[in-house]
Amino acid sequence: MRQRHTGWFALGLACAMGVLAGGVARPAAAAPANAAQCLSNDDFLIIYRESALGPGSEILARRKGPDAAAGCVFAKAPGDYEVGVREEADYVLGLAGRYLVMDRGTGPNRKLVIWDLAARKTALTLAYDTSAPVKVEPGAVLFSAVTGPASPKTCPQWKDITKKGLTAALTVDSKVALPSLAVSRSGAPRCIAQQ
Repeated sequence: MRQRHTGWFALGLACAMGVLAGGVARPAAAAPANAAQCLSNDDFLIIYRESALGPGSEILARRKGPDAAAGCVFAKAPGDYEVGVREEADYVLGLAGRYLVMDRGTGPNRKLVIWDLAARKTALTLAYDTSAPVKVEPGAVLFSAVTGPASPKTCPQWKDITKKGLTAALTVDSKVALPSLAVSRSGAPRCIAQQ
């Protein structure tokens, strides 16, 4: 079973991915579990914490400016808005310019969500392989997209996977270019097991 992302994981992931420069998020502060955690860049401050109501995170977006409230405190200030969909379990993965990158779901088959902070809505949602890393860069999001079902011809492990009651799916290395949101794929498809 896949563990959900914690704030420490997100902060560690952000630092490990070298997101301390450019238009990509810089962690504002480390925090203990269940406390507010933040990512920021020149334009936005993202404040998030584990949801008390169920899986996922509560996420606030704040546009930076001379009148914007400062600090990494989970308290809605004038101009702030909630990010995501209340019925969904969203977890913060990274911030690049005006785009917040999130993991959505609680089961093994998850979605990569790119949220447009300026437009205040989902810009792109794609199925992805959670066993492969997601890398958020200033001009791109790199990940392994689930492209569809596999067959005995496209997946050497198809028989073993389906014998276990699982579904065989194809994945391929993918890139979402920012800000255009154009998706490109590279490399040979791989076969994975899904529920």
